Amino acid sequence: MTYPPDGSGGYGPGGYPQNPDPYSQGGYQPGYGPAGYPQGPPPRSPWSSPAVLVAIVAGVLLVAVGVLAAFLLIPADDDSEEKSAASSTQATPETVTNTVTQTPAPVNPTTTTTTTTVPNRPLPTVPGADWQGFTSGPRCNAADDPAVAIGMTSRSRVVICQVGNQTGRWYYKGAAPNGTIELQYPTLTGDTFEARNGSVRYLVSPSSLTIVDGGRVLSDEPMIAYWSRG
Repeated sequence: MTYPPDGSGGYGPGGYPQNPDPYSQGGYQPGYGPAGYPQGPPPRSPWSSPAVLVAIVAGVLLVAVGVLAAFLLIPADDDSEEKSAASSTQATPETVTNTVTQTPAPVNPTTTTTTTTVPNRPLPTVPGADWQGFTSGPRCNAADDPAVAIGMTSRSRVVICQVGNQTGRWYYKGAAPNGTIELQYPTLTGDTFEARNGSVRYLVSPSSLTIVDGGRVLSDEPMIAYWSRG
């Protein structure tokens, strides 16, 4: 029995369909190669897509820009570091001013020596007396009044003092148990000093102290010790 039953339908001997067009070249359909695989236009590569190409170009541009930026920035950093180092190296050194205060050398003070001329002060020979009279009184008033005569009796002590350096200007000072007296401007006759108190006269000589009132002698006291400057 054959298919179709009427025996037609393009089947050749052996029961296989026949088609002179598709099976005219060795029993293979057009578009297939010798190994029996279909042939036709080769499939399109995904790399040939415009979107892929645009992405590739954009990536290349980004890489190029990055490399360029890196080259631009690295020298700038190096220059900055070099400039910073040069600035540190060439910086103006800080000027430090040290103020040294020198103490002036001590100046030796000028010593002024005042030479005081001490007048010749003879030492009296009367006990208890110095150049101004008796140490326990009477004695001359001023510090520079020297005694020119000093006498001592058994009851009285007398001193004739000079006023400073005024030669011939004297005063009389006497002390006795009944009191003291001071008289101005006695006079000198020979070796006897005479001081007056009204009508009463005091006569001082190397031998005695005589007190006379008018023509009457009130007291005549012999000298125990006497000294005069002469």
